[in-house]
Amino acid sequence: MTGAATMKKQRTNSLKSSSQQLNSSSDFDLPDDCWERVVRFLNNEGDDHRHRYLKSLSVVSKLFLSLTNHHKFSLTILYPTLPVLPRLLQRFTKLTSLNLSSYYGDLDALLIQISLFPLKLTLLNLSNQLTVPANGLRAFSQNITTLTSLIFSGLYSINSTDLNLIADCFPLLEELDLGYPYKFINHIHSNFPTGLEALLLALFKLRKLNLSHHYYLNDFLIFHLFKNCKFLEEVILPRC
Repeated sequence: MTGAATMKKQRTNSLKSSSQQLNSSSDFDLPDDCWERVVRFLNNEGDDHRHRYLKSLSVVSKLFLSLTNHHKFSLTILYPTLPVLPRLLQRFTKLTSLNLSSYYGDLDALLIQISLFPLKLTLLNLSNQLTVPANGLRAFSQNITTLTSLIFSGLYSINSTDLNLIADCFPLLEELDLGYPYKFINHIHSNFPTGLEALLLALFKLRKLNLSHHYYLNDFLIFHLFKNCKFLEEVILPRC
C-alpha cells in the first residue's frame, strides 16, 4: 500500500471516530433542570421570537417535546379545536389559563368536557359571549376548584341569577371582570343590585374587580363593595 493510500485510510478512520463520538448521546446529555432553564427562557410570554424557537424545539426529540409540554401554561380554544381538545388537554397537563373568548360553539358542552380533566386552572376567559353558560360553569366548578380569575368582559346579556351562579361556583375568586355588558336583565328592579350585593358578600378574597359600564350602580352598592371586600386593590367603575 502506498504512503498516500495509507494517509487517506487514516484520515477516513479518524473522521469515522470523530463522527461516532459526536453521535454519542452521552456527550450531549445535560440534566433535565438545565434543559428546563432553556425552555423557560424560550417560553418568555413577552417575546414572540422565543415562542417560535420553542415550537421548533418541541419537534427535535421526545425529551424536548416532553419538556415543552410541561411549560405550556395557557391555551386559546377556537371552535375547530373541539375534535382534538382531549388530546391537547392530555398533552398540556400544566395549563393554568384557558381563553375561550373566541369560541362560538356550545360553551356548556365545552366546559363540561374540560371539567373531565384534572387541570389546576387559575384563569378562565369567557369574554364576548352571548350569555353566561350556567350548566357548563356548574360542572366546571365541581371538578376544577383552583380558579382565582374569571373574565366575562363584553357579555351580550347578564342576569341577576348569573351573579348568584358566579358566587356559588367560585367563592375563592380574587379577580373578576364583568365589564362592558351589552344588556342587563332585571337591572331596573331590585333583583340585579341584590344579586351584586350577594356576589360581593360571597367573594371575600376579591382583589380586583371591573364593573365598567354598570350604570345601575349607586352609592349604597359602592359603599357595600368597599365594606365587604377587605382585600380590594383595584376597582374599575367608569361610565357608571
